[in-house]
Amino acid sequence: MNPLSITDIRLTRKDWLNLIFAVIVSRIVIYALGLWGVNMFMTGHYAEQPLLQTVCRFDCVWFYRIIDNGYDLVPQWLGQKNAANWAFMPLQPFLGWIFSHLTSFENPINNYRFGLAFASNLAFLFSIPMVLMVLKQLKISAATRSTMVWILCFSPYTVYSSAGYTEPLFIALVAGVFLFSYRQQWFWVAILGMLAAVTRNLGVFLVFPVLIIALQHYGIQSFLRFKTPALKVLAAIWVIPIGFFSFMTYLYFHVGDALAFGHIQIAWGRQLTNPFHWLIFGFETGGPKLYLTIMALLSFALNIYLVVRKYYAEALFMFICLILPLSSSLNAMPRYAFGLYPTFLGLALLVERYPNIKTPMLCIFSAASTFIAIGFFGHHFFTV
Repeated sequence: MNPLSITDIRLTRKDWLNLIFAVIVSRIVIYALGLWGVNMFMTGHYAEQPLLQTVCRFDCVWFYRIIDNGYDLVPQWLGQKNAANWAFMPLQPFLGWIFSHLTSFENPINNYRFGLAFASNLAFLFSIPMVLMVLKQLKISAATRSTMVWILCFSPYTVYSSAGYTEPLFIALVAGVFLFSYRQQWFWVAILGMLAAVTRNLGVFLVFPVLIIALQHYGIQSFLRFKTPALKVLAAIWVIPIGFFSFMTYLYFHVGDALAFGHIQIAWGRQLTNPFHWLIFGFETGGPKLYLTIMALLSFALNIYLVVRKYYAEALFMFICLILPLSSSLNAMPRYAFGLYPTFLGLALLVERYPNIKTPMLCIFSAASTFIAIGFFGHHFFTV
């Protein structure tokens, strides 16, 4: 057995105190400054909405519609009435529905909004120790792990972990898949991978990094000879897509199209094309599109850094999760990047190699996180 797989990953009391303190401080800052910014700088309809409606924006709205009415039979949303909620996977709405029972607002929609926000905050709370355990497994120093707690809590798009989105849940589940792959615990790889694939459809591609890590553990001969460890890996790889394929089967019988989750993306202007087209488009258009382009390029630079550091499985998954969205639009590229475990692994490796960057990074991230929180709560689309 690879010695790396039996590393002690238990978090110390100091780890937990730092983690809990960072989570509490960051949630107070993001909610307080974000909502204060809306009150101070926004005008019109969006500046006057109730608290839960202000917090539950964009994708969160689609999630509570799923809770309220299930998946649509026909497209009926957005300005041209050509959008449906088929693009959104079922796990986050399911969790939001469970936690909606904690409140009893007169308007049931507010119960759903609360449930979704609660679910994302809870997932965020679980995501940080999961990432910390991964970093400990990879022998990242205690100083870097402590810094990464604050980078996670104040990452530029951390507002999504407070607003009913899937990002924190996806980070937690994907980090768990990698952690248990490193430790050769394939049962948990299968379970967490299956849940990740019904959180975001890109989770189904976890089968590739799992296979790469397994090959690093056992070698290709174990698979060619069907030895027991290899069979466990293959079983896990078969389990990971089960939830995703079940959702496709449901869509087939519900709306007649198993790929409706992908086909409906056209309602948001997304069609698969050459990703370089979108990068060129961003530079030519300027403004918010230029910002999205620069962030996409920085994300790919970090992806390349993972390759340089020989984290091939993590780099492959990050590349897939970046290149597929970029092939259809620049929109949301920064959010997709900061919703990935490999992104934070790459940042941890940078901080470990160049410790002097941690203070500037934290300052930039903290400032960006509050700015984006204000924009998000104020319903500005550049934050989506």
